[in-house]
Amino acid sequence: MLKKFKSITCYSLVISFIGFSTQINAEKYEEIPLEHFSCWSNTYGFQMSPSGTYLAVLTSPKENECDIHDVKSEYVEKSSRYRGLTMIKLSDMSRQVLFDGTPGNGISSFSWLSDNRFSFMPQAFEQVGRNMNALQVFAMNADGSRKRSLLEYQFGAEGLRGFEVYNTNPEVDDEVFVYWNKRRSRVSDYYKLNIRTGVPKLIARGPDIEDYEVIYFSVEDDDGYPVTVMTDVGIERVLYTYDKDSKKWSEHFRYRCQEPHFTPVALLDDGRWLVSGQKFDTNMNVIEDLDKNALYIYNPKTREFSDLVYADSIYDIGGFTGGCRSGTPMSANVNQETGQLRSLTYAGAEPTTLYFDDEANEINNEADKQSDEIKFTSRQLRESLQAIFPNDWVAIQTSDGNNTKGVFRVYNSNNPGDYYYFDLLKGQVFMLYQNSPWLDRDVLTKKQLVKYKARDGLTITGYLSLSKKKTDKNYFIILPHGGPNVKEGFGYDGWVQFLTNRGYNVLQPDYRGSTGYGRNHYVLGNRQWGKTMQDDLSDGVYWAIENGYADEDRVCIAGGSYGGYASMAGAVFTPELYRCVINFVGVADMRDLLKGFGSKSSRFNTWEDEGRLEWGDDKGPDADKYINEISPLLHVENIKAPVLISHGTNDRVVPVEHARRLRSEMERLGKTYEWHMQAYEGHGFYGELARLEHYQVQEKFLKKYLEN
Repeated sequence: MLKKFKSITCYSLVISFIGFSTQINAEKYEEIPLEHFSCWSNTYGFQMSPSGTYLAVLTSPKENECDIHDVKSEYVEKSSRYRGLTMIKLSDMSRQVLFDGTPGNGISSFSWLSDNRFSFMPQAFEQVGRNMNALQVFAMNADGSRKRSLLEYQFGAEGLRGFEVYNTNPEVDDEVFVYWNKRRSRVSDYYKLNIRTGVPKLIARGPDIEDYEVIYFSVEDDDGYPVTVMTDVGIERVLYTYDKDSKKWSEHFRYRCQEPHFTPVALLDDGRWLVSGQKFDTNMNVIEDLDKNALYIYNPKTREFSDLVYADSIYDIGGFTGGCRSGTPMSANVNQETGQLRSLTYAGAEPTTLYFDDEANEINNEADKQSDEIKFTSRQLRESLQAIFPNDWVAIQTSDGNNTKGVFRVYNSNNPGDYYYFDLLKGQVFMLYQNSPWLDRDVLTKKQLVKYKARDGLTITGYLSLSKKKTDKNYFIILPHGGPNVKEGFGYDGWVQFLTNRGYNVLQPDYRGSTGYGRNHYVLGNRQWGKTMQDDLSDGVYWAIENGYADEDRVCIAGGSYGGYASMAGAVFTPELYRCVINFVGVADMRDLLKGFGSKSSRFNTWEDEGRLEWGDDKGPDADKYINEISPLLHVENIKAPVLISHGTNDRVVPVEHARRLRSEMERLGKTYEWHMQAYEGHGFYGELARLEHYQVQEKFLKKYLEN
C-alpha cells in the first residue's frame, strides 16, 4: 500500500484555453463596494453520470448578478433559492432543460442512479404551497422520459421517513442501494431499490442502538452491505461492525473522547480498512501514538494494523481530532463505476492530496488505442489541471470513470470559486460558472501562512492577510474564529476581504483548542476560555507588532460566536491591548452558556458532553469560581476601548439576552459602545440587506475608533 504514494511523471497535455486568463496582478487595488461583499452568488451544481455520458447541471433561474434584496424577512430573492436542471449530452454538447427552476417546475435534490437515469425530489414553492409532489422522490431518464414515483416521504413521530442513495450497482443497471428509515426515524436500514419499478428489497437492518446514541456515519461494501457504523454515546464513540452471514451487528471498538482512537476512512478491495488515528494492538491497546491522526491499514477480522502508511508532522490526516471533534476536512475521490478510492485530499497548510490509483490506472499511450480506453490517474489529472492555474488550487468536482472529462473548481483565499469543464482527450478547458463574478480576483488579497510562539512555547499557526491599500499606519485586526473547536480555513473569507480592502491587516490564528493540529493542541484548550486560549491571541498581537504588521496603538479585536466572546475577553482581560472591539453574536455571560448545559440538548443532539469537557461545567465545587473568572459580563468595569455589539434577535445558539445584558452593563458603567441589532437574523447574518448594513456599521465604527 505504501508504494501507491510514489511520484510519477505527469501525462503531457495540450490544453486550449477558452474565455479566461491565469495572469494575476498582485498589486492591483481599488475600493470594493460593500454591496459586493454582501450579495449572495447563485449556486450551481455539477454531477457527471457514472460513465460520463451526461453532465447534469443544477441551476438557478435568477441572473447571477449583485442586486441587494431589500426584503429583510426573505434574506434573498426567492428565485435564487429555486433549482432547475439542464442535462448536457457530452458526445455532442447538446442541452436539454428538464426543469427550468420556476415555481412548480424545480427540483430540490438530484442523484444519478445509473448512466442514463436519475432520482430527484420536486421543490416546494411558497406560491403553490407544500403538496404531496414536494414530498416524493421520482426517477427519470436523462432525456426526460419514463418518469415514475419511487417513494412518498412520510411524517413520523421523530421526523420524516425517506431514503437516500448511497451507491449504484454497476452489475445491475436498474438497481441502486439506499438508506431507508421507514422502520425507525433515527436509524436507516439498507435496501436494494429497483429504479424502474420502485420496488425496494431489504438487504440489512441498521444497528439496534440506544435512544441516546447518534449515528455519525455508515460505511458499505461494493455489494451494498453495511460494514461499519460509528455512533456518539455521550463522551464515547463506538464502532459497530456487521456480519453478513449472521446478519448481526456487534460492538467492535469503543473509545473515550480525547483519547487515542481510529476511525475508518475507506474500504480496500481485500476487506481491510484505511483508517485515520493511532495504531493499536489486537487487544485494542495503543502502541503508536503520533498525537496527529495518521493513516494505517487495518484488518477488522484479525484486528491487526499495518505499519504507518502516511503521517503529517503538523496536521491531522482527516478523522476526528482527539477522536472527538472533526479535524482537518478531508474529501475522497472515488471512481463512480468501480467504487475504487482514487485519492484523498486533506486540509493542511493548503489542500494536500494523497493518491491511491497511480498503479491501478496506468496510461496506455499507444496510437492505435481507442480514445475511450485511455485512462488518467488522479495524480495525472489533477497535476495537469493544476499546471494551468499555478497560483490557485484545483479540486475535481465530478469526472467520468477514466478521468478524461469532468468539472473542476479553481479557488483560493482571493477566489470564491470558478468552475471549468475539461476534456483531456480533446485538449479543452472552458469556464462554466463563477461564484460572485462581480468580485475582481486581482483586487482581493491572499492569505499567508504564519507561525508564532505562544508564551508557554506552543506553536500557533495562523493566516495573515495584508491590505493592499496604502495607509499612514499599520492598522491591524486580530480575528479569532468561532467554534472554538474547529480549524481556520484557507479559502475565501468575505469578512477578511472587507477588512483588508478598507486598509486593515488581519490575523486569523488557530489558537489552542482548535482542531486539525493533533490531540495535544486541541486538549490544551480544555476549560481555557479567557485564559491560555486568550493568551494565544494576545501573543499573536505582540508578534504582529514586533514584525511590523501592526502599530501597537492601532489594534482591534473582532470575531463572531466564540470569536465574539474572545473579543469581549480581550476587552476586559487585556484592555490596554485594543483600541476597539467588535463583538458579533458573541457570548457575554458564561453563566448563561454553561448553566444546565446538558438540559439544552436531547437524544438527537449530543454536543453538550463535549462542551462540558472542553468549555466548562456549572457543576462541581469550583464551577462558580471558574465561570465568574471567565465571564466578560462580570468584568465590564475593565473595558477601555469602544465596543460594537452586533446581534440577531432570533439567535438560538447565543441568545440575544447576552447582547442586551452587556449593553445594560456598558450603560451602567458609562462605557462607550455602539449597538447594531437585526430583527430577522440569528446566529450570523444571512440576509443580503442585513449583511450590507453590518458592513456599513463596521466601516463607520472602524474609521471612527481605529483610524482616528
